Amino acid sequence: MSLRSRLTTAFLVVVLGPVLVGAVFVAAVMSHLADSRGEALANSAVTMVDSTLGTICERIQASAAAVALNYSSGTRTDAVEMAHLLVDRAVVDGVVFTSLETAGAGAGDDVGVDAPEGAWVDCGETAAYADAGPIVALGAQAEVQGTDGTTAVFSAFRVVDVAFLGRIAQVADAELVLQDSRADPLGAGAVDAGRWDFTDAFLPLSIGTAATDVTPMYWTLAAMVAASAVCAMGLAAWLARSTTRPLVELSAAAERVSEGDLDVRVPVHGRDEVAHLALAFNRMTAQTQAYVQALTASRDQMRGQLGRLGQTLTATLDLDRILEVILDTAMVTAGAEAGVVMLVDVDDADQLRQRAGEGHLGIDQPASIRVGQGIIGAIAASAAPAHGRIVDGAFGDWHRVDTEPDARTIAAVPFTGRQPVDSVFGTGRQPVDSVFGTGRQPVDSVFGTGRQPADSAFGTGNRSPDDASARRPAESDPARPLSEADAAARTDAGVLGVLVLYNRVAGEDFAPGDVDTLRTFAGQAAVAVENVLLHRQAQRLSLTDPLTGLWNYRFMQTSLRREAERTRRYQRPSALLAIDLDRFKAVNDAYGHPVGDQVLIELARRITAQIREVDLAFRHGGEEFMVLLPETDAAGAEVVAERLGRAVAGRPFKVNDSSGGRELHVSVSIGVAVLGVHAEGAAAVLAAADEALYAAKAAGRGTWRVAAA
Repeated sequence: MSLRSRLTTAFLVVVLGPVLVGAVFVAAVMSHLADSRGEALANSAVTMVDSTLGTICERIQASAAAVALNYSSGTRTDAVEMAHLLVDRAVVDGVVFTSLETAGAGAGDDVGVDAPEGAWVDCGETAAYADAGPIVALGAQAEVQGTDGTTAVFSAFRVVDVAFLGRIAQVADAELVLQDSRADPLGAGAVDAGRWDFTDAFLPLSIGTAATDVTPMYWTLAAMVAASAVCAMGLAAWLARSTTRPLVELSAAAERVSEGDLDVRVPVHGRDEVAHLALAFNRMTAQTQAYVQALTASRDQMRGQLGRLGQTLTATLDLDRILEVILDTAMVTAGAEAGVVMLVDVDDADQLRQRAGEGHLGIDQPASIRVGQGIIGAIAASAAPAHGRIVDGAFGDWHRVDTEPDARTIAAVPFTGRQPVDSVFGTGRQPVDSVFGTGRQPVDSVFGTGRQPADSAFGTGNRSPDDASARRPAESDPARPLSEADAAARTDAGVLGVLVLYNRVAGEDFAPGDVDTLRTFAGQAAVAVENVLLHRQAQRLSLTDPLTGLWNYRFMQTSLRREAERTRRYQRPSALLAIDLDRFKAVNDAYGHPVGDQVLIELARRITAQIREVDLAFRHGGEEFMVLLPETDAAGAEVVAERLGRAVAGRPFKVNDSSGGRELHVSVSIGVAVLGVHAEGAAAVLAAADEALYAAKAAGRGTWRVAAA
């Protein structure tokens, strides 16, 4: 087969293949869209019918209640006047002064249209219709007890007939058929129904919606595919003919270049891609020698460009990404096969842990080494760059340990900084930035327990040793700011981490120029670590109360919204406790605000000692606190409220003022509300908990109350 035939065949395969596949795909999509549109129209119609009937039922129920209310607050005449008003305004078709069971069965006091005989559907019943006969009305009743002890029943109704169904069908843009015991069911609507659905939320109705016919689209698509095939064959023949001639010329010229003739030139025909290829070939033969000379100087130029690249990396706060980019760029620049970035662990100032790694390192787990031990640890302890060859696990006087990479050659540069390394960097946990992104990731995964107790957030020492078992130990809390000893250890050592490259390509040793390049990237890594530290510290402080160390009002709003959404989605309860110090103003007035602050701090400590790791404690403002209890119902919340009340009132608060130490007896009032039971949203559950708190105050203080359902 000639080149021209192969080009023609290849072009047809390349062009017509996707066209045919695309045509099949478009046809499938059209069919799917038609089905989806039909389903969407049906769902919309069902929703609209149920919504319209629900609104009508609400108006009927409200009408019955209004008549009953006028009767209870006035006389029967007042009730009749209200019934006439409702009928005149077309809220209901009629009102009868009997129950739904007896309505339409005999003579009675009716207002509006006469009560029809047949089955009446009660808007207030779950199973509204039990196939008891033809449905003639949609009604609701209201009972009221008079001053003489008698009970009066009022029923409002709308007549279910063709006109009634027609109005609903017009609103829903559908065809409706009432499925009751009639031999000839009632129907309404002018839609050419191609799909039927059923709903019995209020009335047993079959709902018909229009179907979409896509057959004309299929014929149009087939015609387009045929036209495309004809055009493709003609174009393929022309393309093959116009392409082969310059390719033959280019092939002959390439053969001469392979023999060493760099003076050869290819004739250029036209301005298409093949002509561009000929021009490129001509430029290649003319510039090959220039490229060889340029390659010699390209390495030095690349180092300068990479130095500027390192400066731009300090503008981002994604530390993991920064370290990966620095390591990858350093490896490419120095021609290394592998490398790691080691950072100092916050929980152990003498421990280096791997934060980024590329290539084959010869170990199964991330590298970990103590400062002063092994090759990396010794380089970190010396705070001086080093490079050379590793022979039998030895680099000079230093010997490799099992937890550091195994390699033939090494180049390492320690980097220093003024700020301590946050625990997020040392432990490899997810950085704080992920909390403020779009996702569902809770703050608990970054801050440890999901609540910030006073002692772990600000070092105030408000937790006693016997309360340590109530939550995670402070030294393992990733949100814990560094103590003065931690900061001093890192400041004295001066080393934040080490940038290490291994195994230069082709088995060569790293050169002194490679170490100079690594110094540039190590400096940028140090600046990036410090920038991220400052940013994450500011984020952490923006979410905590400066006095008690608990989560603040801002974070409480975020947490309540998230928990309300979780409760709505998974139908799992979550409780909220509103806690208020009783007569706290008297404490401030009698002993001063410094003593009041001590009481608030001690109360925060006792609250955090009594709740779980997953629970969240907030300072709402002043002397009011909030506790969010995920996966907790009302019974569980009552247990926690009782335990908190005993923990506060059981032992006096020890405080210090200008006259010396004293003990204060303090109690709290607690309001309990449950998401999904007392309220659905964040603001609503907060209001419900506050109302329960007021009820506890009204009950004498020092107790708790649950919000009304």
